[in-house]
Amino acid sequence: MTAQKRPLGIRLFRWVWPWLLVGAIGGILALIMLSRMHSAQKGEPIVLHDKRALVLIAGGVVVAMIVFYLHRWRSAAMAFSQVGLVGERGIGSWLADIPGVLRVLAVVSLAVALARPETYRTVERVEDAIDIMIVVDMSKSMEETDLPRDRLDAAQRVIRRFLHRTKNDRVGLVIFGQQAMLQCPLTQDSKMLESIVADLAIGDVPELGTAIGDGLALGLAQLRRSDAKSKIVILLSDGDSNWVTRFEPDEAARQAKAMGIQVYTLLVGKEESDVLGGMSVNPATLRSIAQITGGEFYRASDYDSFDRGFQAVRSKLDTTKRVRLERLPDRQLFVPLLAIALLLLGLELALGYGRLRRLP
Repeated sequence: MTAQKRPLGIRLFRWVWPWLLVGAIGGILALIMLSRMHSAQKGEPIVLHDKRALVLIAGGVVVAMIVFYLHRWRSAAMAFSQVGLVGERGIGSWLADIPGVLRVLAVVSLAVALARPETYRTVERVEDAIDIMIVVDMSKSMEETDLPRDRLDAAQRVIRRFLHRTKNDRVGLVIFGQQAMLQCPLTQDSKMLESIVADLAIGDVPELGTAIGDGLALGLAQLRRSDAKSKIVILLSDGDSNWVTRFEPDEAARQAKAMGIQVYTLLVGKEESDVLGGMSVNPATLRSIAQITGGEFYRASDYDSFDRGFQAVRSKLDTTKRVRLERLPDRQLFVPLLAIALLLLGLELALGYGRLRRLP
């Protein structure tokens, strides 16, 4: 004897009933978690470190289909001669889906926890800074090997060591050969600028000529737009100026003096005479520029002397107070989500082996 089929409306409601439980219990948990996150974020947006983990939420849907439907269809059945011998379980039959609901919500909670939600806080830092333009000779003569590897490599090493010591200052980069070119505007991103310096190579600008005056003038043009109280130029070259497009070296130096900008010059190359008695470098040009602007003349091979001299001068300069906003990690929010997932799994085990255990 078979039982009469339930009305279609009840059967449809029985089909959606587990999802209603998921929505109800999940909604309560979501409100609790959102309230906690809202109090933790302090006006800052919540950031997910790995949004790809949210794809695992689809795993919760798969678990739901298996627990709510496939498991029920494949359950074993017992035969009875009369339907009346088996009474309706009443409300217990409706609550039997709760362990499965808890398992689905645990999977969803784990997926969100794996996405690692985190809050940030904005910190305001006030820093003393000056603006510095580095002007680098990229002419053909910088390929000479009178310094380790070559002159350009020596200049790159000096600049990179300098950038390691420069934390709050804004630094820009101009390169020149036969022509001058702005390679990087003033920036506080010293790591990015260091990468640009490391990639410099002869040929980045036309190299058959050394236009020191034009390179210095372009660096000064960048500093003209600066609002810093103190502005400095560091010029690295072998000093052999043999090309002029607009500015002679001394003319550019006088312009720097009028602007109140000191130029620190670094000679890249050895001053010893070659076999024919000629000089491979021209330190006189760089000394003249430094003298006119009130700066100092150094040799790139003596970095320690340059570093001590520049740091001593920098300590006497008027610095500009700059406000920098920095976003820092504040609180990790995956721990409460992980705790909720473990709690839900524990409840599922407790209920699944208790009164709500599903029998064949």
